[in-house]
Amino acid sequence: MALNTDRLADAGDGKFFRTLMRQWPQGLWVVTPEGKVLGFTYHKPKPGESSSAGQRRWVTDTLTMLRDAAKDAGPLTVREVKTKPGTMLDRGRGPSGDGGARLAVSVMGLRNGQQDGPPVVDSVRLDKEDWATFAPPAGAKVGTDWTVPEAVARQFTPALSPLTDPIFGPRPAHATTARITASLARVGETVIVVRYAGRWATDHNRDGDGRFPIHTTATGEGVGVFDAKTGKPLSVMWVLNGTYRAGPATEKPRATGAVLEWVTGP
Repeated sequence: MALNTDRLADAGDGKFFRTLMRQWPQGLWVVTPEGKVLGFTYHKPKPGESSSAGQRRWVTDTLTMLRDAAKDAGPLTVREVKTKPGTMLDRGRGPSGDGGARLAVSVMGLRNGQQDGPPVVDSVRLDKEDWATFAPPAGAKVGTDWTVPEAVARQFTPALSPLTDPIFGPRPAHATTARITASLARVGETVIVVRYAGRWATDHNRDGDGRFPIHTTATGEGVGVFDAKTGKPLSVMWVLNGTYRAGPATEKPRATGAVLEWVTGP
């Protein structure tokens, strides 16, 4: 069981996990139902170690712990697991069942312009009404501009954090700036092309604790392609550049990059 919070009830299952956490407040554990710890690991960065090197060591240490714990556990009966359809079959493809879309999001931290560590994989979920705001107004001519509602622009906040733990990532309510403008760039016989520009900034405190402020910024450009006859979206692509700072304003922010993409399909 992976634990990353101490907000657990002191009874039942919560009491079981609290007992483990007296040894260390978070980490990855392999435990018997009786509470015997077979394995434990918690990743701690080393001074001077790059994020990518730390990630590789984290994987190696975790695999070593799991192999040792499996050996200590001894032979176990194989469980029958019934597979279920994927819960995000519409991620990056559409349309969704309600006529909206789930944009596939990939965010990475950057060091000297190069990827530093694995990307965060997430989604931006837009319902039918939100999704429709990216399309040009009926009868619009080339050069027509419009602004996507702020409430929709706020939904892009998952593209601003290079960290997977949700307590480090901003939510729509944390946005202090969220603006997307659109411009009809081309009307052809088969497709319509729309160009987008966006700007975001967020502020929030990790776990609501003012001692741990988190600030993000990003600017981005996007392109949407629509069917000229039906007006339905065919594809959308965004590229964002930004910064992520966990700490006071004196801390140097970390550069980030993100891609959001969606294509029509079954």
